This record gives sequence, C-alpha cells and structure tokens, in this order.
Amino acid sequence: MDLPLSDLVPLSLAVLLGGTVGFEREIHGRPAGLRTHILVCLSSTMLILVSHRVDAVDLGLGEGGRLVLDPNRMAAGIVTGIGFLGAATVVRAGDFLRGLTTAACIWYVAGLGIVLGNRLYGLGMAGTLVVLLVLTLFNRATAFVRPVVYRRLIVLASRSDLDVLLQEVRQILALEGAAVLDVASGHDNASGRRELVLYLSLKNELQAPRVTGRVAELPGVDSARWKTIATQ
Repeated sequence: MDLPLSDLVPLSLAVLLGGTVGFEREIHGRPAGLRTHILVCLSSTMLILVSHRVDAVDLGLGEGGRLVLDPNRMAAGIVTGIGFLGAATVVRAGDFLRGLTTAACIWYVAGLGIVLGNRLYGLGMAGTLVVLLVLTLFNRATAFVRPVVYRRLIVLASRSDLDVLLQEVRQILALEGAAVLDVASGHDNASGRRELVLYLSLKNELQAPRVTGRVAELPGVDSARWKTIATQ
C-alpha cells in the first residue's frame, strides 16, 4: 500500500506535537520522555489512518468472511490499551506516589494521535497548547498554593500512660495548627514499648522537623517519625 502525501501531515504533526509534550517530560527527568511520547502519538495516528483507509479486508472465506475496521472501535481500543504504559510510569516509594502527571501525558498523546488520525489538526494543536500551559505556567502557579498535607506521626515511648502522652502530643500539634484525623496505638509486652500513630492534616509540610523534635523531647519518648500519606 502506497503512502499518500496527505498522510504525511498527520504523521508529521504526531511527531511534532507528541514530541513537544515528551520534551517537557524529558527535561524534568521523567523516564517516559521524548521518544516514548512520539512513539505513542505516532502509532495511534497510524492506526486511525489505517482504519479509515481499509473499509473491509477480504479473508478469503466467502460471504461474511470480511474484517471491517471501525475507526471508533479502533480509537476505543487505543485509549484502553495505553493504560498499561501509563501505569508503568507511576512509581510508589513507601507513602509517596510519583509519575501521575507523566501517565496523564501518555494518555493525552494517545488521544492526540486519534485526533490527528481523524485529520482534526486545529483541535490537536489547540489541545497541545493547553497541555503545555498546564505543564509549565500552572506548575509555577502551584508554588503559591498551600495545599493540605496529610502525614502520619509515629511515636515510640517506654512510658505506660498513653493517654497523658497523647494529650501532650496533641498540645504540640495544636500549636502547629495540625488537625488530628485519627489515632491508633500498639503495645509490645516483651519490651514494654508503646506506640502511638496519629493521622494528621496540616498546611505546611515544613512543620515536620519542629514537630518530631518537640515530641522526641517529651519524657519517656524514644523516637518520633513523620511520614507522608499518599492521597492521589
């Protein structure tokens, strides 16, 4: 099958627009960068172009032995199938999740290929422009946002009066403006060590060193650890 010159436009735009989104991910050190985004966008564009050009393929089985390529079904398959690649970019380390934005970008360039394969070039360019604005300008704007931070404070103590210790910890947290969402506890009979686990929400993540330092100074406290809770 010869390559029509008209197909060069969507294929070229797939490389250009998909590569633009991939380049932004590349300069931020993400594992799915320039090449991955170009390949995803280019492959989805090619599949849509093929589904438009091949209305039916003769399977040599007589009547009824024909395979019909529906562009709508092809698009649905692309959007569904790209999920595995996006999931591979999401990394979880303990309570921290990373890679959700990159996964969303991969899903976008797959959709971009569908749009370009349907020759909706204006929509594809406008959408890519909006995506770049979100990834650049909006990223800078988040520096002025003070989001709620969810953390888990783990306190190990050798004292038996957990109720009193809990009140002392609550007083420290109240001074920092932290809200206690839930409290759990544990008791090791062999060592006599008690554990308090407090689930908190607060506005400033820089409070962690101050809180752990003050809690660790309380009588009978052996250690205080502070961990982020993934909420995505």
